[in-house]
Amino acid sequence: MAGARVLLVDDDADICHFLATLLELEGMEPVIAGSAEEALPAVASAAAVLLDVAMPRIDGLELCRRMRASGYTGPILVVSARPGAELPARAAAAGASGFVRKPFDNAELVGRLQALIGATAPG
Repeated sequence: MAGARVLLVDDDADICHFLATLLELEGMEPVIAGSAEEALPAVASAAAVLLDVAMPRIDGLELCRRMRASGYTGPILVVSARPGAELPARAAAAGASGFVRKPFDNAELVGRLQALIGATAPG
């Protein structure tokens, strides 16, 4: 898991910078994509994906579906501040491995991500 490449997908550059720093402190290798269009070609080399729902043009749930349709089998952790009790179920239906609501606890987010990466790591 150390050095695991994590694709961060969010159109908010400040959030991406914060998450990248957080993941680097945990020994992971963050790769930032500011849109679905940037994320799709980068997903193949990712051990995991951390994906925001609210993005312009292609939202995170549609991106999740497209990643799965492209053959990506790694964990996808969806984060969102959008209200609604149905959102975690919609994320799961789109192919997400987990869901975390914003604002999130940093330790919880990192722990969930590490658990997902560990559960899919070979060996």
